[in-house]
Amino acid sequence: MNNVRVYKHLAKSTVLIASAYLSHHHIIQASGKGLGSGVLIDNQGLIVTNAHVIAGAAKITVTLYDGTRVPAALVGSDLQSDVALLQVTLPKGTYIPAALGDSDKLEVGQKVLAIGHPFGLGYAFSAGIISGFGKMMEAKQEIFQERVIQMTTPINPGNSGGPLVDSEDRVVGINSATLMGAQNIGFAIPINTVKAIVAELRTNGRVIRPWLGIKGKFVTDELRTLIALPLVDGLLVVDVEEGSPAERIGLHAGELDVVIQGEPWVLGGDIIVSVDGQDVKTSEQYAKVFQQLTAKQPIELRIVRNGDRATVLVTLEERPSPPGPVQHQKIDVPPIVPQAMGFVPF
Repeated sequence: MNNVRVYKHLAKSTVLIASAYLSHHHIIQASGKGLGSGVLIDNQGLIVTNAHVIAGAAKITVTLYDGTRVPAALVGSDLQSDVALLQVTLPKGTYIPAALGDSDKLEVGQKVLAIGHPFGLGYAFSAGIISGFGKMMEAKQEIFQERVIQMTTPINPGNSGGPLVDSEDRVVGINSATLMGAQNIGFAIPINTVKAIVAELRTNGRVIRPWLGIKGKFVTDELRTLIALPLVDGLLVVDVEEGSPAERIGLHAGELDVVIQGEPWVLGGDIIVSVDGQDVKTSEQYAKVFQQLTAKQPIELRIVRNGDRATVLVTLEERPSPPGPVQHQKIDVPPIVPQAMGFVPF
């Protein structure tokens, strides 16, 4: 990998994003944690960044690679995927949009570069390798991401929203977060996920997702062994959201809080074993099924309640937006934990 060549090429597509916020009816410019990065993706001035970089902003300013500052308009934002789309009017000049790659072809051990504006101090890049792929969940908002890129490239405040690049100058991810308290562990949103989100943001200004209104955890062999109960494979319902489709059809949440080998569980709830005839024994199966569903769609759930099997019908709704704006002071490197340590919402 020719790091110098990759940096020189992609730096022209990478921008600095500064967010200003409304305080007592006055616009104020945020300090370091109101700064982030973004990447120019077309000749019309569309820029991709993280949703948490611009969340709650009253004014957004973009600094292009040559130092030119331009105002940005928010096209749309999606907190669940942590992707936002901005629009700027490009002045005359040579502004090169980034080439987008195929994140499905990434492999563990592959070299990558992260480019951005750490702490707003100007362009910088860091090299690393892809160390794995996983599922992560933002702890406070309980936002589930199906798949993220884990890498040894550290993500500092201000790097969020910048491109993760492969050896062929292609953007394969958008840098998003780092693991609190750990060194050289960063996470990026796969560019194929970003492409799909951007398409919806351009059309609707938001991402429309189906919503059942539960939080749950998937039954594991370890759980069955430790509690010595004949639990079936599936999604154990631990909470049912008020006013949700799940509440209206009477899905039961768990009531017994236990900690098993340091992991929290809520036992006693319904177990969802299939959705529209498709097994949902793992998070991968569940995510694949829900990707095929739409809001307002009627579906069939097969559940197990106290050992008895039943079939229930429910019409999904559009997932509500998370309550309130994310506080920019606390979100730029969001606290995230492995999916297994929390309850996944659907």
